[in-house]
Amino acid sequence: MTADYKTVIRQKHASNLDKIPAEWRLKYIPSPEEQQEVEPYIEPFLSSKELWITNVSALELLKNIKSGQLSSLEVCEAFCHRSALVHQLTDCLIEIFYDRALQRARELDAYFQETGKLVGPLHGIPISLKDQYNLKGITTSLGYVAPHISKELECVVSQKTPDEESLLARILYDAGAVFYVKTTVPMAMFGSETSSNLGITKNPFDRRKCPGGSSGGEAALLAGKGSVIGMGTDIGGSIRGPSAQCGLFGLRPCSNRFPYLGTSNSYPNQSIVPSVAGPMCRYLEDMEYVSKVVFVARPWFQDARVPPIPWRSVDLDTINVGFMHWDKIVMPHPPILRALKHAEASLQKNGVDCLDVEPPLNHAEMATFLTDIYTCDDFAEIKRFAALGGEPLPELLVRMFQLNGKVSDLEDIFKKVGQKYQYQQTYDKFWNDTAKHTKNGKPVDCIIMPGWACTSWKIGENYKIANIYTRFLNVLDYSVITLPVSHVRDTDEPFERTDFAGDMDRLCWEYYDKEFYRGMPIVLQLVCRRYEEEKCIALAKKLLPIIRD
Repeated sequence: MTADYKTVIRQKHASNLDKIPAEWRLKYIPSPEEQQEVEPYIEPFLSSKELWITNVSALELLKNIKSGQLSSLEVCEAFCHRSALVHQLTDCLIEIFYDRALQRARELDAYFQETGKLVGPLHGIPISLKDQYNLKGITTSLGYVAPHISKELECVVSQKTPDEESLLARILYDAGAVFYVKTTVPMAMFGSETSSNLGITKNPFDRRKCPGGSSGGEAALLAGKGSVIGMGTDIGGSIRGPSAQCGLFGLRPCSNRFPYLGTSNSYPNQSIVPSVAGPMCRYLEDMEYVSKVVFVARPWFQDARVPPIPWRSVDLDTINVGFMHWDKIVMPHPPILRALKHAEASLQKNGVDCLDVEPPLNHAEMATFLTDIYTCDDFAEIKRFAALGGEPLPELLVRMFQLNGKVSDLEDIFKKVGQKYQYQQTYDKFWNDTAKHTKNGKPVDCIIMPGWACTSWKIGENYKIANIYTRFLNVLDYSVITLPVSHVRDTDEPFERTDFAGDMDRLCWEYYDKEFYRGMPIVLQLVCRRYEEEKCIALAKKLLPIIRD
């Protein structure tokens, strides 16, 4: 007889706790109300060396490993320790395999001692993985209970073979990376909160708040400095939303630019608006570095969907920047508006040609279009996989089920393919037409806009904050990077509004509370056109020092 799903969950939680060394287990875990921020609580449990290791960039760690100042084992132990502490306060980990990671680090150290060389460009760098990336011997559960019941059910739910591995993970491993944890996701990776029957992940800046979703476990771990580089995925904002809520750099590449082969997903063959893989980092330099590592491996020879485009250099002699302060659907909260105004004024002061733009299409309509694709089978797959574990559907998904309720036929699917193409053509024409309004007669190189309409929200209240600012970009398939630029301040006062664009606008605006949001990170999106990941990063490197406030 199959175990009750609650029993399976209790066993999983106990198993994860057992994998944390006794000396790393917190004797007392305060409530989110009692202790909101993670970092000041966990720092006393870490040595000065562990604090240094977990605060610097991956490139700095590599430099020290190469010089012999640090061993891979020291780096691995520091991130294992800190990730264990962050997890106990945020519930951000679903798979913990420290023993395996430490053995890998010892092998890397032995190789370095014998040869004086690094295994590869990521030698000894711990990398965390969202719970979609497959590794031999490690469960992939996609936020469901069933995979924790048996290996057979895991293969059914994650739609993989028992020993399947993600190509992206293999590329990183061959470059010397050390995998040590997999991070939490909502059931089926659906939703802008990372909650499921398995648990609720909290934001390390304020544990009362949500870290976003669906890469929320990854974002929480990175923001808590329990990771230096993580790999997420994005189909409607699942990299960018958590990056916005947790103050991170997140890259949403164009579809298939990073290999997805061997990575599990809900509706894995849905290709109208596909999920994309991409890095999430605390340091911009690390994002560029790890991206180059992936492309040097020429993944297009192993994943037929990856276009054969190597990493390219970018010429940024002159820059034109568009600014979309709001989309006329949901006005961002005052701190985000302040950050946008500061960014534009700072660029203009530095001689950058800036242009205010307004959406050529209704982004709410495009978000609905994307939801229709998500729900094209009336959630039959999700209901089936939840039933395999005997678990109820989380409230987060129940709300989504109410948005559609019909099964699309082939004719409807074909229409959606055509509709996406029309959206893309309209937006591309709008982008080309910006050349009529720039000083050098060239289109804008990028558009800077809100990363989200707010900096976060109270856990369980995602329905009050529409994720309008990310989803339309998946439909367009543009390359996007998130930029942490500021924090909410005491001076970010609300102002009176009566001209709301609609209920979503009013609900979001009335949610703003300066006291509740104080200190939260403010993150903007820098949007480029398709297959311009290199340009995203190059522009970020050049513009970020100017626009940070």
